[in-house]
Order: sequence, then C-alpha cells, then structure tokens
Amino acid sequence: MTLIDVQENDIRRSSSGGAEAGEPDLFNAGKMEDMVQLPGHHQVRVDRSRDALLTPFGKATLDNRYLLPDEGYQDLFGRVASYYGADAAHAQRIYDYISKHWFMPATPVLSNGGTSRGLPISCFLNEASDSLKGIVDLWNENVWLASKGGGIGSYWGNLRSIGENVGRNGKTSGVIPFIRVMDSLTLAISQGSLRRGSAAVYLPVWHPEIEEFIELRRPTGGDPNRKALNLHHGVLVSDAFMRAVKAMMNGADLP
Repeated sequence: MTLIDVQENDIRRSSSGGAEAGEPDLFNAGKMEDMVQLPGHHQVRVDRSRDALLTPFGKATLDNRYLLPDEGYQDLFGRVASYYGADAAHAQRIYDYISKHWFMPATPVLSNGGTSRGLPISCFLNEASDSLKGIVDLWNENVWLASKGGGIGSYWGNLRSIGENVGRNGKTSGVIPFIRVMDSLTLAISQGSLRRGSAAVYLPVWHPEIEEFIELRRPTGGDPNRKALNLHHGVLVSDAFMRAVKAMMNGADLP
C-alpha cells in the first residue's frame, strides 16, 4: 500500500459501525459520531448540517476539483483541519472556521492537505543564473512546480542582454528566447491539472531589454518568436530609478 493509499483511504472515524474488521474506515463508513481523523493527526468533530451553508456553485466546485473519491464536503474540511491542526483544539477551530465559511484555505492547502498529491503551497520564487546550466535548471524546476499546480515567479535579471559576448566567439540571444521556452513549458505541463500552474517573469528596469520585455504579451508587433503570451510579467523598479525620475521631473540634469 502506498503513502497516498494510506492517507487518502485510511481516514479513521470514531464509530461502532461501518467497515469490516481489517478494512480502512472510508468516508461513508460509521457516520454516527461524525468524527474525522487522519492517521497520526488530531480528531475533528464535523457537523454535516453545515453542508446547507454551501451554494450549489460551491458544491459543484468542490465536487469537480477538491473532493477525494467518496468524500463529503465536511469530510474534506475535517481532513484539512486534522492534517494542519497543531493540537486537537486548534484542529477543531480550523474545521469550524472553514465549515462556517469564515475563511477558506488556498487551493493547494484545501485540495492537497492530508494527501501526497501536489503541494500545500501556492507560490514559489526562483531566479535564473547567467549560464546555460542555470537556465536549464530553472526550466526543470518550473516544470516540476507547474506539474504540482504551483504558482511560479522567476527573476531573469541576471542574464546578459542580446548581443553580448558568450564564450570566445558567440553572442547571446538575450533573455526573451529563454522566457519564451518557459512560457511553452508552463503551458504544456499545466494542461489537465487540478490547479493549473501559473507563472510570472520579472526583469529589472535597468536591463537593456526592458522595452521589449514590457511588450512581451502584446500579440501584435515585433517578432512573434520573441513573445510569451501566457506568462504574467512584471518590472522591478529600484529606489535609485525613482529618485532619478523625480530629479528629472524637477529639472535636474542626469548623467
């Protein structure tokens, strides 16, 4: 039996009825006392009347994207609370707050808590180093994160700009082609995932390719091979740049 079998199927309930001896107590088994507990975690008492607080759209969303096989809505909330609770009282509070809709965890937390699928984290930040190995390592990392539904923010400001020397005789093609590959990889890996991976790329305002980078998502104009239509993008603006802008607006001469 794999870890995911244990965590997703062996949810124990305090009950006198349900599964036969030696079988895991599944979500529909022994619901008289309505207790949910992951192995090695804290027990949570669930209130199934709180299903009525969910709208039809909310139920459909949970059915389609979050519930494990044979899992009910309160079982889901109880599973998450049991898994993340620091102690029994904390686990119960987490369940009560979620089931009363006082707050709702982020998708990876709600979907993956208590299972071995995906990651319980929404967003990840990384950066590419100025070498082919560093770029490929970033691609590989982002592919793995996208496959787990992670949100990615990658900094590309370390790379040399287009036309700079590479090795003895080569010239770099700049940052944009490598970003375009990241765009294609993220889109390909994300298809069909529970939570599609989403990626953003960042470049500092002083980078020589910043003007082309700003137009990265514009579908018209420029070379279509230097576009990345599926990525979000952002510009990192430094204090020094803003001081220079302020000085220029006040009529100061800039170097």
